[in-house]
Amino acid sequence: MAIGIGIIGLSASPTAWVSRGHMGALRHPRLSSKYTLKALATSSPSSATAAAETWGLPREAAYHTPDQIAADKNVDLVVIGVKLPLHRDLALPSLRAGKDVLIEWPLATNMEEIDELRQAARDGGGKVWVGLQARCSPVILKAKEIIENGILGKIISTSIVGTDSTLLYLPPKFDYEHDKKNRADISSITSGHILDALCFLLGEFEALTSTSHCFFPLIETPHHSASVPRDAPDSFMVQGVLSNGAVASLSLVLATKDTPSSISWIITGEKASLKFEGPNINIQMIPPELFLHAGAGKEWEKMEITPAFAFGQVGELYEAIADGEKTKGCLVDLEGAALRHRMLEACARSSESGTRETYTIEA
Repeated sequence: MAIGIGIIGLSASPTAWVSRGHMGALRHPRLSSKYTLKALATSSPSSATAAAETWGLPREAAYHTPDQIAADKNVDLVVIGVKLPLHRDLALPSLRAGKDVLIEWPLATNMEEIDELRQAARDGGGKVWVGLQARCSPVILKAKEIIENGILGKIISTSIVGTDSTLLYLPPKFDYEHDKKNRADISSITSGHILDALCFLLGEFEALTSTSHCFFPLIETPHHSASVPRDAPDSFMVQGVLSNGAVASLSLVLATKDTPSSISWIITGEKASLKFEGPNINIQMIPPELFLHAGAGKEWEKMEITPAFAFGQVGELYEAIADGEKTKGCLVDLEGAALRHRMLEACARSSESGTRETYTIEA
């Protein structure tokens, strides 16, 4: 029987992320028999009605509060597909009602909210997944296969360098990302996706240090009539030692349009190395290419990988929810997401105080 799905944040706009990423995947032949859209919720009755007409739902399945969709008996899985500051308030009713819930990453803005969500899920009894979909990316899974087959030998180091020239210049609806208190910036969203993929492949950090900085306190964009204030980080760096003894580093920088966006990630082993290269730091949405250097005298060889079947790589995540994991650990539950948030909190503490931090043991 198909899973009845209700999406909070599904609008009438065909270009919105939830429309392209989530509905594009759910309507693909690989998923269309596994899921059925049963309801949606937006911020107002009028926008909910417009979205329902767009997606072929009856008006009675178009809601404007999270309590309404949580009470819908036709909905098995509720998806939280809205901006980060709203995650906690919109997820709680469904968690308390015992629904299965998929929450986009980041889970919430702070550990207090995350603990509240964890308790609600325990009380409600439903399953919860968090949208760290890079783990389900065909490129990441191919790298995991290569590493686990021992082709690289013992891992010595890994380093990631990424630059983005678009995120500083987004339209006004994304202005909340410039506000540090919302935690919706590269020190949480993008870094969380990348670091989670790193830890999925190579294991957690034994200890780390981190630095974040705001180089652009005022932003000029073509979408705004005045300068936009910003105190959220536009530079984020992490380095440390992994539990397997390898050293690891990540550097992410938001730059001006004079610098092209790119990401380069190398995993160095004793016998061979892997390299990811791509035009976008958001590897959870736009996968990089993968190359293997199989030892002395060899050239970098591009790995032939079947691409994700829908935009944004969310389809593989939905497929794993419906059918079960084909690769252990590719789905992230609440506890896994809480671990990643503790990691980012450790990064924040290190950046503020200059300390070496750990995070794997919950305080």
